[in-house]
Formats: sequence, C-alpha cells, structure tokens
Amino acid sequence: MNQRIRQLEDALASLQASVSLDPHPLLRDDLLSIKSGPEIRQGEDVQSFEDSLAGTMDAFGTLEIGDGGESRYFGSSGGSETLLMAHADSATEPSEKQSEPPKMTYVLNRLASMFPMGNGCTTDPQEYEDVIDMMLDSLPPTSRAWSLLEAYMEHASWSFQPIKKEHLMEDFLTPIYNAKKEREDKDDFAATARTQISPHKLAVLFVVLAIGANLDFTLHPNNEEAEIYYHHARAALTHGSVLDSPLMETIVALLLMAQYRGTANEHPSRDSSWALIGLASKLAQSLGMHRDPGRWNMDEKTANKRRRLFWELCSIDMFISITMGRPPSVELSYVDCAFPHDKTEPEAQYWNWKHHFVKEVFGPVIKATLAAETPSYKTILELDRKIREKPFPPAFTAGNPDNDMSAETYLQSALLSQFRTLTVSYLHKSFFAQALLDHPENPLLSRYAPSFLAASNCASDIIRESVMNLEIMPRWWTTWTHLFSAAMVVGSIVTSAPSSNMASKAYLELGIAVDLLVKGADRTPRARGAMEILVRLQEKASALFKQSHGESHMRSLNPASKMTLSNKPGATADELAIFGGQTRVLFTKMHVQRPPLNSGGTSDASLTRPATGANPSSTSQESVSASDLESSFKLSLSSTSHSGSSAGREDMNTSLQGVHPALMEYIYTLPSNSTAFSSGSTSTGHPESSSSPHRHLWEQPTRSATGTTGPSQSHLATSSEPPIPDFFHQEPLAEYSARMYQGQTQDDRTYDTSLFGPLEHFYQ
Repeated sequence: MNQRIRQLEDALASLQASVSLDPHPLLRDDLLSIKSGPEIRQGEDVQSFEDSLAGTMDAFGTLEIGDGGESRYFGSSGGSETLLMAHADSATEPSEKQSEPPKMTYVLNRLASMFPMGNGCTTDPQEYEDVIDMMLDSLPPTSRAWSLLEAYMEHASWSFQPIKKEHLMEDFLTPIYNAKKEREDKDDFAATARTQISPHKLAVLFVVLAIGANLDFTLHPNNEEAEIYYHHARAALTHGSVLDSPLMETIVALLLMAQYRGTANEHPSRDSSWALIGLASKLAQSLGMHRDPGRWNMDEKTANKRRRLFWELCSIDMFISITMGRPPSVELSYVDCAFPHDKTEPEAQYWNWKHHFVKEVFGPVIKATLAAETPSYKTILELDRKIREKPFPPAFTAGNPDNDMSAETYLQSALLSQFRTLTVSYLHKSFFAQALLDHPENPLLSRYAPSFLAASNCASDIIRESVMNLEIMPRWWTTWTHLFSAAMVVGSIVTSAPSSNMASKAYLELGIAVDLLVKGADRTPRARGAMEILVRLQEKASALFKQSHGESHMRSLNPASKMTLSNKPGATADELAIFGGQTRVLFTKMHVQRPPLNSGGTSDASLTRPATGANPSSTSQESVSASDLESSFKLSLSSTSHSGSSAGREDMNTSLQGVHPALMEYIYTLPSNSTAFSSGSTSTGHPESSSSPHRHLWEQPTRSATGTTGPSQSHLATSSEPPIPDFFHQEPLAEYSARMYQGQTQDDRTYDTSLFGPLEHFYQ
C-alpha cells in the first residue's frame, strides 16, 4: 500500500510541475507523513525528547580554582562534597589546621614526612634493621594491641574488610609480636637469625591500631594515640618501596590509610583518601589482581585473599568516586576476578550481595552518572528500576526466624539499605535539582518529576536512618556526609517551593537533620561545616515557611539556627545548582602549600557566575492537588499488570493537569513490589523491624498482644501492597510528628538494647 501511495504522489508531483512552479496542496509535508503511521511519528517525538535532554541538563560539575592557579574538580554527583570543601576553605582558621608532630624519633618523623612518593629504603642492612627495631619498640603492649584489634574489627571492619580477622591475627599480629619478643630476648640473637618482618606488614598493623584507637569509645575521637600509630604506618610504608615492588600488604595498608584519613579530625579532606585509593588501584593492577587467580593455580586460601582484597578495593573506589563526582580507577570491563568464597553464614551473604551489587548495579550507575555525555532520561529510569529490583540476601530479609540480631548484623543490614537508597539518590540528584530550577513553584510539572520524588523520598529515608545509626555507631563518620546531602534535598524543597504540599514534611526533616548536626559539630569538622551551611539554609526556610504557612506551623528553632550567617542574594540558588552538579566555576583560596604535618590558611570562598548561559527560567503553575495525585497513584498500584491495556494508563495521565506525564508513566512502570516514593526497601526486601529506622511511613509497627513492640515482633507482616504514602497532604507539623510515631508512647519507641549485642553499653 505504501508503495502504491508513493507512486501516486510521484505522478501528482510530475503533473503539478508541468503546470505550476508551486507544490501541489496535497503534497504538504504533514500530509506526506500520514502514510508513515503513528508509531513512526511517536518514535520521532521520543527521539526529539531524548535529544533535547542534553541541552537542558547542564550538569558537568564544579571546577574550583584557587588564587594561585591550582584547581580541583567535583563532578555532577559530587555537589555535597563541593559545598563542604568550599565552606571548609572559607571558614578554616590557620590554627585549626595546624598540628604538632607526634612524639616519634627523628628518623621515623623523616620517613613519615616522605610519604607517599618518597623512598626511605637504605642499602645499609644494619640501618634497615635499626629502623625496624624502632618501629617494633613503638608497638603497644600485647594486651593493648589485642584491645585495639577488637575495636577495629567490631566498629570498622563490618562495612569495609580488605582483610579478615583470622588473617590479621595469623599473618600480622602474631608474627610481628613474636619478632618483637625475639628482639627483646636477653640472648640477643644475631641479626641474621632474626625473623624478618616486611615494613609494609608493620604498616598494616599500625594503621589497624590507629583506626582501633580512633574508634575506642573510652577515648576521645581523633586522639593522640591514633595519630601516632598512623604516622608510624606512614613511616613503615616509606621504609619499603611503595611504587617499585608493591605487595598485597602495600595495597591493604593504603586502603586502610584512606579509611583512616576519611574519618580522622586532622584529615577531613576526602581528596587524599581518593588519591590513596587510586594509587592502591594501580598497584593492584600491577599485581594482576583484576584477573582471577584461579588461572595461575593458586591455593584456595591465597586466591580468596586476593579476591576479597580486589572486590573491597573496587567497592571503596566506586563509592568514593561517585561521592566526589570523579571517574573510578577500576574499569570493570577489564576484570574477570571471581568473587571470594566465604563459608561463614550469614556473613558471606552480606559480602556476596555487596560485591554483586557493586558489579551489576553500582558500576552501570556510575558509568551513566559520570559519563561525559549526558545519558538519556530513559536510561536513568531503567537504572532506577534495576536498583529497586535487586533483592536483599535471605539472612537480611523480613521473615527470617532468627530475631537475635547482633550489632554487626544490624549495622550491615542498615548499610545494605543505604547502598540502595544512596544509589537511587546519586542517580536522581542532578535531575532533582533541575526539576526545582525549572519549576520552583511546582516541581511535579517538570519532565524530571520522577527524579524529584525519588530523591526527596531517599532524603527522608536517610534522615530517618541517621537518627538511629548515630545512636548505635556515633563514629560512623560517613553518616554526616549522607545526612548533609539529604538535608540539602529537603531544605531545597522548602526554600524553592514553600507553599507546596511537601513543604511541611520537608521542613520538619530539615530541623531533625540540623539538630543531629548540632550535636555532632564538636565531634568532627565535617559535621560542623555541614551544620553551618544548613543553619543558613534553615534560616531562609524558616522565613519562607512562616510566610506561607503562618506561625502555627512553625517549630521552635534550635539555638544553633539563631546564628547570624551571611545570605548573599542568589547564594541559595547557586548552592542548589552546585549541589545538583550544575556546571559552575568556584573561585576560592585553596590551601595548597602545606607542611608535611598539615597547615593551612584563611580564605574567603564566594560563588560566582555560571560557566554557561542564563539561568533556567521558572514557571509559576498551580500545584497539583493531593487528592488527584493520590488517586492516580492508587490507580497505578491497582493495575492488574504492566502489560495490560492502555486504558488505565490513559486515565491516569489525563486525570492530572498539574503533573508532568512522565511522573505517572514512571509510577506505572515501577516493579510491583516498589513505589515511586521508596528507594526499594519493601516488606519483602529488607530486615525491617517494628522500631527500625528503615521502616517507611506506610509500614505499621508489629505489636504484641500486650501492646509492646520489641525484637520478638521485629519483622513486618508481608502485605500484598503497601498503603498509599501520605506525602502530599499538607498538615500541621505537630500532627505529622504524631502520625510518624503511630500513637506509640516514648517507651514503645525505645529500642531494646539487647538487640545490639556488644554495643549495648554504648547505646545506653
């Protein structure tokens, strides 16, 4: 038929050309396209929409330029880190960044100052042994070493474990302390008869002791003992060759040093952690760790050590890379290393899930998020669905009959939930910011409305989880960064759309986040810097919220929120753009000339012009009513199947005039066990307890016949579908807060401390 139509069109065109120079009225382009059918035209429209995405998304990150010409880049996903680092550069006084050298010998101090690029190796065997003797003499007594090792294993290795406890004892602690005892023996063996200890093995032990001391809850965080051990680790690494002849111990030491530098008070910058992980990645590749050791017929124990170390390296490399908005050092297309085979249950389930998630889900998300070419929005939503469909391991899901959850298992379950929540958040953060910038009065009108709702709900989850996580593990320092990101999301909702139906809930959650950061401000500079930024945001949010809702909706501000901070015109919009990874140039006085043991200067960072064109225009539209969106959401959940007729979808899309059609399309295509407002933790997918911070608003606590709630009723009943989340109803804050706790008393909301095993006394 199409061929016959073309023949008639050609004949008509020839006839028209013989009588007139004008085209025939029936040969207009719009009429000629009819024969192509609606499917082709629809495909063209979709392609046109996707082609326009790159033009509207200006998310290439922030380039920070110092007054000396130095520069630092944070990509589209690194907006939180950009704001924190810019604030640190502008607010830090020199005295705060200076520290006295730890009490070590001159030789060890010199070696420590040469790290990481210096080579302190000596060709004199006696001098080499003398340095080893100095390091062995600096080790703590055996009882203290065991105590610090236990602190490290209990409070640090549950989340990141490049080396297992038995290997630490067998390969490091025991042989090193045997060598120490041997050298202290009165018989004074000759040097040739002494047990030879690799300086890089000593480095691993010293940095483990440093992390253990930093997490010793009987000491202040960032104490002198931890810093001394850390500098001994630096000296030990420099005493051997880091670059020329690395060992597996070299990589372990570098990764643990990156972990320490990311948490210690004296080293708040994550740039150094990122660089150390990058160096460890290159050294691991030089050892062939990206290829499976089974190809070389290694024994199973050695092969498992290499596999565990490599996949933990991949995990921390990817997580810090997306935090900084920079490409990871490991490209998975070159990797065929198998996953480690752990025999311990349920520990193996946690590590296996984590490594599979990194390879199968997190890797593709990073590739799309940090790619030089902006991905299509269809790709973003497909990755969103892939994240939500990733099930939790059986030992960490609801319905597990074992309710005696240890502190380690609880924290690991919380971390698994955070993996999915944070991944969804990073995936949608740039589009969330763009939705607010495009439609500040009603972000649901944006084509990125799905990202707006996904990011805002992830922020709610993170804030809710942080309340409990910081009680159980107050020195889980990464919580502050994630809490800051979540608070920026909810704070942006209040300041950009104070009259929206979501503003009340967002304002309450912003206050909770600021309260937590005020309490943590004296523990770490990251919490202090985040607090000062959010206090300024809360001040503006309070004024706008009061103007829109009146005094009756206002909650009392905490004392820190009454601080007077500058609020330059346009600063909030610029901060939202930077947070969302928009292309910006940030001029600042960065601290580049540093003595070996940290020093710095004052500076004044200021936000400047966008690196590209004019700011997005804002369109004022009437907000969609809560009842309309809720009814449409119910319609999407009640659909019999995703492959059913299009009638329900058409009804859903046409029932709302104040919502972008992409939002309802997104809800319609979600997995049956998920919603657009959840990062994926469902009644069948997470170890949620009745009092767990991971419980979503629509999940009711399981109560016993006596009306109490505890670990024995810790698992949620499975339901066919969750009740509709009440995210869009505007209500007074007091009523919302009361509804949050489902009518429980204070005693009902108190966690059973026995749930947390060895951490019980710290919780109390």
